[in-house]
Amino acid sequence: MAREQRTGRVKKRGKRKSDKKEDDKATAISITPGEETSAVSHQEQQVPAESGGMIYNDQHFQAAHFGELEEEMIKYFKNVEETLDDPHFESAEDQKLFIDNVYSEVEGNELRLSTNYSCSLILEKLLKLSDAFQLRVFMDKLSGKSVELFAHRFASHVCQTLITLAADVVEREVIEGINDTMDTSEGELLSMEKLILGICDDIKPFIGGLISQQFASHVIRILLYVLSGKRVDETGDIKGKLRSKKSVQYKKENNDTFTKSTARLTDKRQVPDSFKAMFRTLSTELAINSKENEVRTLSVHRVANPVLQLLLEMQENDKEGITARNVLIDRILWGIVTDIDSTEKNSDRDSWFETLIRDSVGSHLLEVIFQVAPDAVYKKIYKTYLKGKLEKFSLHPIANFVIQHLVSNVRKPKQLKEMISELAGAFDKILKNGKFGVIRSLVDASVKMESGQKEIVNAILVALHFPEGSDRKEFINCCMRMWTLEQWNSASDDEKADLYKFHLQGSLMVQGIVKMSEKANAPLVNSFLSQNPEVIARWCYSPGGSRAFEAIIASPTVNAKMKKKIIRDLTGKFASLAKDRFGSHILEKCWLVADIDAKEKIATELVRNEHQLSSHSLGKSALWTCKIDQFKRRHDEWVEREKGAERKREMFMDIIGDIPLDKALKKRKVA
Repeated sequence: MAREQRTGRVKKRGKRKSDKKEDDKATAISITPGEETSAVSHQEQQVPAESGGMIYNDQHFQAAHFGELEEEMIKYFKNVEETLDDPHFESAEDQKLFIDNVYSEVEGNELRLSTNYSCSLILEKLLKLSDAFQLRVFMDKLSGKSVELFAHRFASHVCQTLITLAADVVEREVIEGINDTMDTSEGELLSMEKLILGICDDIKPFIGGLISQQFASHVIRILLYVLSGKRVDETGDIKGKLRSKKSVQYKKENNDTFTKSTARLTDKRQVPDSFKAMFRTLSTELAINSKENEVRTLSVHRVANPVLQLLLEMQENDKEGITARNVLIDRILWGIVTDIDSTEKNSDRDSWFETLIRDSVGSHLLEVIFQVAPDAVYKKIYKTYLKGKLEKFSLHPIANFVIQHLVSNVRKPKQLKEMISELAGAFDKILKNGKFGVIRSLVDASVKMESGQKEIVNAILVALHFPEGSDRKEFINCCMRMWTLEQWNSASDDEKADLYKFHLQGSLMVQGIVKMSEKANAPLVNSFLSQNPEVIARWCYSPGGSRAFEAIIASPTVNAKMKKKIIRDLTGKFASLAKDRFGSHILEKCWLVADIDAKEKIATELVRNEHQLSSHSLGKSALWTCKIDQFKRRHDEWVEREKGAERKREMFMDIIGDIPLDKALKKRKVA
């Protein structure tokens, strides 16, 4: 079952209903995560009002106020926005000159612009069009005010965008060096590396408080991404770790662009060693220097929790990284790493774990812990707190997601068999309660560990009311819809034909089962082959059905004779498939596994419909994939080429499995 999105903060960007000017007034914001203890135990510190209006007192921040903007400046910036939204620059040089002029006009007002509602939005657009030098100058203007700006409802967005863009500048500095310097009466302009490190030094004493501040938390997360060398891709932010739902919605409604990573780029970027050292410093500040009760309070805080997740996920697997990760896990779970060999019962930890696994925020942290914890810690948590209770937690609306991660990250086949043995008899209950993800995670784990596959399929058969020895022809239909046999038999013909009845988790289970051994997946594959070919062909035009169809065609454990039958049943439909957004993928998979005779038939059908396909975007791609032009003009060469591809596929079958041949050969070249 797909998990509901649960984001950390509510970050408001709307105008406040007030007759006052757009500049936000100084408003106290409490960031203490819990009543029992504050986020960080730093001594109370006072910052003079003239340093930007921010007051630190027992981790209570007050919104920064740098003065009001003149009406003329606001109007000027509105005109700048119009130009940015509808640019008419003849060249890149013209655009650069325009942006230079804007920065010259607003010089000295950078802080006021950042904390103004409408101007901060325009400023983000301007930053995205600025070059490396302009970004460095702007960041230099904000230096020394990092904490105030991070904790501001509008300026925090500006800082987030600026730091995200700065990551590219730092990477270029590492690869190419710094090409431009500025040494004026005001002093030397620092490199982007030093400017970001300066920000880190500013926030370091207050890091524990800032991660639980609703506006600063997201900026800290971006900063951790940059320091660790992880590429920021806001378009793939599915769990709200980088931006809140309101921030995402605003960008969509106002045609603002997300900062995204190009598909050709790797997830990691080059960063200087100083960044890695600073990442360790901030990790130490949070994981080691904080008290245990403070870390536990942060772990159930809806804004601070995602930061702890990132700290666990981003640690490198060297000595220092492993130590920091283990210390953080130890503090979150009440000394579980310290007591790894102890057999004594810890009642405080027991009650805390029961709370954490059921908590809508804290449960996310447990999920990450199962991904990154050492094998010994994973085993300790499983045996002490979860073994014998898997059914109870699998039926819980929140804890079931933790169980899914427990299963997905299982370390040994023996552990998986124990989990299957405990849960197999409860599949019926789990399905009735709609916790399909638990069973799907068991299916995927059994494929990964190559263990317990037959037991899982048999348990699913029983749960869907297909006892051993019964007719299992409709197993594939029931599994795709997560229906029992009785539900299938009582459904109307229209309901059976409705492809929107396919369940996402059911389709994922089918895709997992067909990757199992031939003996384990036999009931499902035989059920698929026994269906009416016309009914099965309709699956190719639906999202869930086409994915399952693809998985069966591509599975290395489905034998060649069965695949030939499936391809033969699609004869006459390949031209139609080539033009469909789902069916085109089916055609591609069929082409990869077809022998030369089947390819001849597919190509012949495509040639008959070439005129129709050539004017269709997806159809063109199919013609290119099947090399139809060569098929018509140089048929003998086409045959030799396809036979050669078939021989290569057979030669490398043990290496590539169900990966397409062209991708496998690329991987080998890279290696």
